[in-house]
Amino acid sequence: MSKPIIHDYPYNVINYPTTAHEIESNNNFMFHQMGIDTIELVAKYETVIKLIEKMGLTVKEIEKNHKVYKKYLDEVEDDSKKRLFSSEYPLSVEIVELPKVNPKDKGFYITIVKNIPTLFDIATYHKKAKDSFCLIVFAGLHQPTKRISSEAIKSISKILKRKAFKLHSVDIAIDTTDNKTISYKEKGAFKDNLMPYSKGGVISKGSSLYINNTGHNSISRILYYDKYKKQKYQQGKEIIKDDLNEWKRLEVTLSFDVTKSYNRGFRYYIDSSKFIDDLFEIDEIANKAGIEEYERDYLTYQLSSLIDNRVMHNRESQEQFNSFGALERFKKSEFKRFELGLLDDKMLSKELTIKYGFEIVFE
Repeated sequence: MSKPIIHDYPYNVINYPTTAHEIESNNNFMFHQMGIDTIELVAKYETVIKLIEKMGLTVKEIEKNHKVYKKYLDEVEDDSKKRLFSSEYPLSVEIVELPKVNPKDKGFYITIVKNIPTLFDIATYHKKAKDSFCLIVFAGLHQPTKRISSEAIKSISKILKRKAFKLHSVDIAIDTTDNKTISYKEKGAFKDNLMPYSKGGVISKGSSLYINNTGHNSISRILYYDKYKKQKYQQGKEIIKDDLNEWKRLEVTLSFDVTKSYNRGFRYYIDSSKFIDDLFEIDEIANKAGIEEYERDYLTYQLSSLIDNRVMHNRESQEQFNSFGALERFKKSEFKRFELGLLDDKMLSKELTIKYGFEIVFE
């Protein structure tokens, strides 16, 4: 950590960063951790397909009754511009299946989407054919109850490193515990607590609370929901223990303009000061939502692994990237390719400024 400009104060009296407690479960799940759950990129479709094939992977179209297809179909049908060329360029949703930890695991895959309103706008901006671009989606990257193979992470890493693949959005998730029920009854309190992000209103749906109009230039959505109920009842097929019944999740979606020249992809973004600023903003949101204790170890582990696959150097980590044991080994390892020290400096500066009544900065 950098040294502060002002030295004459006992800054060790502040317990920073907070040390999160962990749920005692018989599965050693990773709780009270911040991590990236979804990443979306925009790139030329032909370039993406060539890269996928070069990696030895197969692209296949999914059925139209698949829930992922229906999600994007709703987006097309809700398009306010009622595009006349929608029949000429029908929705296309393809998946690329990635290696599993073991054959019985639920499949992990990359989604490739074509011919949706967002992509039409990008094509128009670049004066290209309407079906030139595609959306590449990596979802479910931060799931404590699931396992992701190191081979899958290596494949994702190769795609994320491409500068020409513009960053479209990133979902940052924080898993927490709360014995309160999430319902429409909490809507008013949630709106009050999340000001000014909630000025545009809060939507209540089942055991979820949404803010879709935050008024922020980077944050496009805030979601707080009952993760236990979603995993057990909505997804159905997953076996989840009852000792996780207090599991809640906060998800914050960061959105980016893919037409801007400074958008040079995922790697460039996480190396930038904007990433630190966005994480600082998410900490503010988490605090307003009443989530005070969580760590960023898993986020650091994710980013280190995606930047340099040698982080997953031992056999156990190679077999189960997304495991509690692999995270613990990473925390003890000296081989870390990504650090969040700048964020720690910024958070500490804020804590000290509040405590002492004048601004303290770090150099």
